[in-house]
Amino acid sequence: MKSQRAHYLQLAHAVLDWNRRHLNRDSVLSEALIGECFADQFIVEPNGRRYEANPANYLEFLNGMKAGMDGIDYEIDHALVEDASVVFSMRAQIRYVDGRHELFRAMLLMRFNDAGKVILWHEVYVPIASPA
Repeated sequence: MKSQRAHYLQLAHAVLDWNRRHLNRDSVLSEALIGECFADQFIVEPNGRRYEANPANYLEFLNGMKAGMDGIDYEIDHALVEDASVVFSMRAQIRYVDGRHELFRAMLLMRFNDAGKVILWHEVYVPIASPA
């Protein structure tokens, strides 16, 4: 039987994989798709802000965010798991349809409920210079 630690780490990687598949201008999102990873009620805390979220308002947010995106990718540098929470120290790259790309150093904390759905998405993204 897989350990709880491995279980939550697998869930966190699955959420990032979900982002890789769905956060681009060509994807068609729905509340049901968001419900694959996120609970019916959850908290989103990006760069010092705090939002009460649900699949409906998160769908609206994600559709706006991904409209000009070609995709997003992550490189995990460190992962910590404690109870039902996973923290990733990572690098993220967002590619846009106009050819631009942004690079970030990021810390992401995901907390999961008993059903394995995200109930907290707390992230801090710091831009880093693009390679010349």
